[in-house]
Amino acid sequence: MNDLYANAKRMVSLFEQMRHARSSPAFALLKQLNLSFSHMAALRLLAPDNVLTMKEIAERLQITPPSVTVLVRRLEQTRLVRRMPHQSDSRVTLLSLTDQGRQFHEQFASEHVENMVHLLKGLSADEQAQFLDLLERAVKGMIAADLEANPDQPNAC
Repeated sequence: MNDLYANAKRMVSLFEQMRHARSSPAFALLKQLNLSFSHMAALRLLAPDNVLTMKEIAERLQITPPSVTVLVRRLEQTRLVRRMPHQSDSRVTLLSLTDQGRQFHEQFASEHVENMVHLLKGLSADEQAQFLDLLERAVKGMIAADLEANPDQPNAC
């Protein structure tokens, strides 16, 4: 069991190193706009042309409605998201990306993929396939364990 915890700590350290190594324009803008990865998760839900309610965002991100309000307020201030009234229900607010938000999300997603290219290029094609197969299996195991521990929670993945 000690190896499991040592390996988990090593993995946390590696993820931290990856996080600190990110030096791209989109990541710099993310920091400059004071946006978190929760903000990016909301943008990802709305990309490229999805229209969702505040309630749908809260459910999919598994956060409270007041937290979504704060999150959306910041995205609105940065002109990445717009609020629109629902046509038939005045109590409902719809959210969508602005052109600027769509552009930012595309740039961020593209740079994120480029970072993964840099991560994988140090491995042979066979090693990449093995790494991705193992990572996929580990993620599925984590999701299964989470669902088992929290059967009433919707799966966010």
